[in-house]
Amino acid sequence: MEPTLILFTGMPGGGKTTLARMISRKLHLPVFAKDRVQRVLRDHNLADASTGDGYYIILDMADEQLGLGLSCILDATFPLDHFRSVASETAARHKARFAAVYCYCSDEHVWRERMRERVQYVPGWKPVGWEDVLRMREYYQPWNDNALFVDSVRSAEENIPIVLDYIETARQRAYVPHQPTENHDWWEG
Repeated sequence: MEPTLILFTGMPGGGKTTLARMISRKLHLPVFAKDRVQRVLRDHNLADASTGDGYYIILDMADEQLGLGLSCILDATFPLDHFRSVASETAARHKARFAAVYCYCSDEHVWRERMRERVQYVPGWKPVGWEDVLRMREYYQPWNDNALFVDSVRSAEENIPIVLDYIETARQRAYVPHQPTENHDWWEG
């Protein structure tokens, strides 16, 4: 595989971590998860749990891997253009391909239920709740055409071939920042 920076992104509870972990096993690639890094920073009193410091670290780790000619996966919500642009620029600096996968759940009832029963992948880190999703909706910027949109209403097994095909055909590309619009219903798919 050509060096590729793969982002699994989306609102909490959208299925990104589950898919990132499954794709990681299939492709034998490391996953750098913002929540895991943020938990270590918090546990060692280096940063508050709610800072963006974890993004800087996982992006730096990706920079190292791409610099070695290796691919990697980043797992984080990536709610704002800034870190998305940094990720895309990091891939471009290493002439690596850029593949962003936006995971979402189109059925809000199913989504809310999943939020209550989430798998705790990071020891000592409490996953955010539905109230956090509602708060994040206020500022989460749309991905527009910058990502593959994957609906987690379908099973992970159904989504894996779609994601693998997308990664296989990924190319070098720049993230195009969001242009604000009056329509705020973008998160509904």
